[in-house]
Amino acid sequence: MLTFDIAPAELFDERSRQFAAWGIPARTVARARAGITDMWETGPRGWVPVWAQLAEEAETAGEWLRAAQLWGAARFPALATPERHEAYERQRAAYARATAGRRLPVRFARGTVELPLDGGTVPFPVHLMARRHRRRPGVLVLSGGVDTWKVELHRMAVATALATGLLVVCVDMPGTGEAPGPLTPDGDRLLTALVGEIRRWRPGEPVAYLGLSFGGHWAVKLALRGVVDAAVDIGGPTGAAEPEEPIDVLALPYGMPGILGNALGLATLPEAPRTDVMLAEFSLRRQGLLDSAADNDVPLLAANGAHDQFIPRGDTTRLATLPNTTVWIVPGATHCAAEHIRPLLVATWAWLLTRSAFRHRPAARTARSGR
Repeated sequence: MLTFDIAPAELFDERSRQFAAWGIPARTVARARAGITDMWETGPRGWVPVWAQLAEEAETAGEWLRAAQLWGAARFPALATPERHEAYERQRAAYARATAGRRLPVRFARGTVELPLDGGTVPFPVHLMARRHRRRPGVLVLSGGVDTWKVELHRMAVATALATGLLVVCVDMPGTGEAPGPLTPDGDRLLTALVGEIRRWRPGEPVAYLGLSFGGHWAVKLALRGVVDAAVDIGGPTGAAEPEEPIDVLALPYGMPGILGNALGLATLPEAPRTDVMLAEFSLRRQGLLDSAADNDVPLLAANGAHDQFIPRGDTTRLATLPNTTVWIVPGATHCAAEHIRPLLVATWAWLLTRSAFRHRPAARTARSGR
């Protein structure tokens, strides 16, 4: 567990819109902001205790989904303290109450998939959501990034299932939440195994991947490896901007170095040279995937805000040189185009449903070899 320097006020400046998108009312976010003065301590003005009080109020009122999102804020932005681990357990318990025995607008199931990996099996919890009537053939795997996990994506997953008619499989990306193990450059092996299992459940149906933030990295990689039938990257780091626009990880704002460090399973943040080496291992350019994509036929959509505070613009725009790739840069928006995420998602749904694989029921795709 790795704590790091971050002022609560700065985190609220950057993330209040995100908390509201999860389903936390703006007035509740304002109450939390007014009450919190410390990020890591456990006193009455600490991050976890203030959010925990708000979550318990929601539980008392029987508002279990809101409580789950409030516990998500309490464990945010990383499981760096014992109190955050406890908050994460409370979040999952509240979410189970919110989704059990209630008439949600979608069919919902939570399960654990046993994925074949390294000669054995690995348990991987998933949330499944589908429209109750007139479901469209096809599956969309949805994940967030290093700090926003599948419970926080509940509203987005429900909206996506209702709008598209696809089965939405919501997961934690490698190194986060309930995904096994730390974040590693070959984390796509876990997601590839998941896609393989989905194809076994739904033979002949197309499978797409939509990743937000770091999740977009996996969307691009799965597309370039031919694992999926379509992919959407919203704000993902790809290495496409190298070498002109390298990412200085330790200089990233809003505690992102520490958030990444927790996902990587680090006990301390390494010095700059080692950090640069670790980041380079994730670069899809250095892995050779961007240079070998000439025959790639998987439709890829890459989108981001024009003023991303974390990811170089070239990590998105330079993907336009790849075959079958569409790039959207959203003016006046920051990381993941958060200021305009709703219209971006609507456009994304339309883009996905107009790809050929999702207009017709295709034969199952076989993944190309590679990492």
